[in-house]
Amino acid sequence: MSAPDRVDDSQPVEHQPDERELLREEIEKVREDLGETVEALANKADVKGQLHDKVEDKKEQVHDKVEQVKSQVGLVQSSPQAAALREKLQNPAVPGAIAAVCAVLLLRSILRSRR
Repeated sequence: MSAPDRVDDSQPVEHQPDERELLREEIEKVREDLGETVEALANKADVKGQLHDKVEDKKEQVHDKVEQVKSQVGLVQSSPQAAALREKLQNPAVPGAIAAVCAVLLLRSILRSRR
């Protein structure tokens, strides 16, 4: 007998998978692999879906960043330095000085545009 014609004596004959069963299993595995490949290709070809996913990711990142900044601002507003700054800004001299600087800049801009 040649090597391929020999029967494995370690298992009883009725428990050895026949050639058809092995082929069916192999076909099923190939079908599953092919399905996964087709799905991956479809996802790559879906540019609109990819763009939508990226936009949603960016929205989530921006939302997280906004929440982080809000919490940091909340901490800063409760600090003694923030209270002192608010007090200084409420002083009438500060808004007047800001208005004066703005007026000077506006006047300078107008004079330059006439040249």
